[in-house]
Parts: sequence; C-alpha cells; structure tokens
Amino acid sequence: MTDYTSFLLSIADVSDPLAMHYYQADELGVEIKDNETPVSAGDLAIENEIRRLVADKMPDLSIVGEEYGLTQAESNVKLIIDPIDGTKNFIKGIPFFATLLAIEVDGEVVAGLVSAPANNDRWWAQKGQGAFHNGKKIQVSDTATIEDCLAVHGSIFGSEASDDPQRVLSLLSRTYRQRGFGDYYPAMMVAMGLADFAIDFKLKEWDIASLKIIVEEAGGQFSNTAGENNIYSGNFVVSNGRVHNDVVTALDGLL
Repeated sequence: MTDYTSFLLSIADVSDPLAMHYYQADELGVEIKDNETPVSAGDLAIENEIRRLVADKMPDLSIVGEEYGLTQAESNVKLIIDPIDGTKNFIKGIPFFATLLAIEVDGEVVAGLVSAPANNDRWWAQKGQGAFHNGKKIQVSDTATIEDCLAVHGSIFGSEASDDPQRVLSLLSRTYRQRGFGDYYPAMMVAMGLADFAIDFKLKEWDIASLKIIVEEAGGQFSNTAGENNIYSGNFVVSNGRVHNDVVTALDGLL
C-alpha cells in the first residue's frame, strides 16, 4: 500500500505554521459563508496551500475540501481536506482547532491525520498499521457498559446540535461522566482511551473522515447514528467498540 501517512505528515508540516501565523494575527479576515458558518483567511490560505502541494506532489489525486469543493481527477484516490476544523474556536482564540486530512480509495477511508498545532498534537493512522498520537501508538478503552462510560459530545442545542436534543440528553444521563466540546477532539479522546464514546451532528465528510480511520485503527468502532459505515450522512458515533451498539440503539438514526 502507498505510504499515505508520510504524504499527510508532509502536508501538515506546511499547513501547521500557516495555521499558527493566522491564529496569532491581529486580523483574521473573517467572513460568513452562505451556510451562515464563519470562514477565516486562515481557512482559505491553508486549503489553497494544500491544493498547491498536491498539484506538485500527487497531481493525479482528486481533492474535496471544505472551502473550494471538489477537484475531480482521473485517480480513484481522493484527498479530503478540512483546513481548520474548529474555525469558531480559532476565531475566538481557543487553541482547540486542527487541520484534518484523509485519503479515500474507491470510497474507503484508508488513512487520516489530525494536526492541532496550537497544542503540538498530531494523530494519524493508516489501514492495518495502527493509530498514533505524536508518534506513540494509541488504543481505545475497555469500558463495557454505558453506565461506566465517559461520554463526549458536541453542541446539545443550536444549529450544530441534533434535531432531538432530549434523546441525546437521555443517553448522556445514563453515563458515568459527560464532557462537551465538539470538533475533532472528542474522537481523539476515544482513540486514546481517555473517553469511551463520542457523538456529534451536523457534519460534513471532511469533519468525519480522518476521525473514522484513527478511531478504527486504535481498536474502536465508527458508524453514523443508524449504525451505517458512512462518512456522508452528517453525524457520527465513535466508541471503544464494546458500547457501540448500545449507543447506536439509544440514538436510532437521530439526525
């Protein structure tokens, strides 16, 4: 198999300094997109630079990115880009934001990277090779019941939340401990065994793809809330695998 990990790490080596340059700037150049979400000059600059790198290093690669959409090539290999996951955090000066990169081959995610430069954190995985945090192999927890779980979630209410927050709250009320933050970090907590499951809603494929492969290669499980292995359905459940079916049953296709 192609060494996609090295390719993704080389992209992050370029995108991370660019992200930090804009993060520390006095003026972030924020605009509101048609979907009423913010975009900063950093989002645009990072995706532009990644596309330039791909054109230079792997010109046959198809690309889909949050800011500039789909560039279709002849290849069956696609790079999925979220230049800044957590743009609202980025704008507010909260250091939990990351560049998300994933490789999809014939519809299957086979490699992914999450790079969070403000915290000097990187996670990556490639199919069959395990998952890593800053070079150290990571593994999910072995918690066996919902009642013993630390659950992590995104927004409970508002435009980024599920359409039925009461069902989410009902599930969370059964757990031992709950923490909410959203974006990439909850899934990485699951991959590292710090949390037992995470859920999030109102997402796109670039929000999900890299998280999926990292959790899976750490020994965990990914699906949408209908139990399907699908990064295009707008939500995710990631878990240590032992509690996955119980979480999906509790949410039962919730959007």
